[in-house]
Amino acid sequence: MRSLALFVLLALLGGCAPQIPVQDPAAVSRIWSTLHPRSSAADRITARFSMQVATKERTGRLVGQLWGYSASVIRMDLSSGTGASVAMIRETPDLWTAYLPSENKAYHHSRAQAGLALFQIPVPFDARQISSLLSGDLGPILSPEYASVQGTREGRIRFNFSSGDVAYVETSENMDPLILGGRQGWTLICEKPYALPAFPDHVLYDRYTFSSPKDGKAVLRIKSLEAGGEWQAADLDLILPQDVQWMRITSTP
Repeated sequence: MRSLALFVLLALLGGCAPQIPVQDPAAVSRIWSTLHPRSSAADRITARFSMQVATKERTGRLVGQLWGYSASVIRMDLSSGTGASVAMIRETPDLWTAYLPSENKAYHHSRAQAGLALFQIPVPFDARQISSLLSGDLGPILSPEYASVQGTREGRIRFNFSSGDVAYVETSENMDPLILGGRQGWTLICEKPYALPAFPDHVLYDRYTFSSPKDGKAVLRIKSLEAGGEWQAADLDLILPQDVQWMRITSTP
């Protein structure tokens, strides 16, 4: 009985604990603006990266390249560490399509996350969101407005959200590191910030670590990033063999 009363008391004290004020209120608007740099539907991106994946179903290294328009059409190819093609993906706001060359099978779904679950990659974003993340624009990932902002014991600033997949964003005033917490329990840590002239007023990161108690871990490292690229509009098409076998996705994440 005593232990129960002590538990209730501690819970009440914890619930009444005052929020830590932000040390520099001006940093709040500056960081929020940096997370939402100016963008347009015509913005192009080309990126190359590696990804180390560790889940119950998959362990190993993938190499990826991504190109297109984050606001509309993105192409992304994934290969194994040995160079074998794993998947070729095309994503638009309305349709996700993937081709697996080793099986000569293709999949499509209206929801990109339902399709990406096929590869057992613990990344909670679709290809277009990943392209925005790599370019330093978190607008397509976060809710339009934060519900509250507070300081942390580590001296960081924490933005809390009442809706959307992201529950909070936490960072120091120099934005190193940037931490996103998902409502489903996943965490994304963005580290090693840098800047490129091609992305003015953007904070870019060299390493992204996704982790989830349920889905596992993935560490994405940037090899190259361009605001443009030597590709044409036709290179965004996904051309499939005539004898490709279309498969139906029956489950959703």
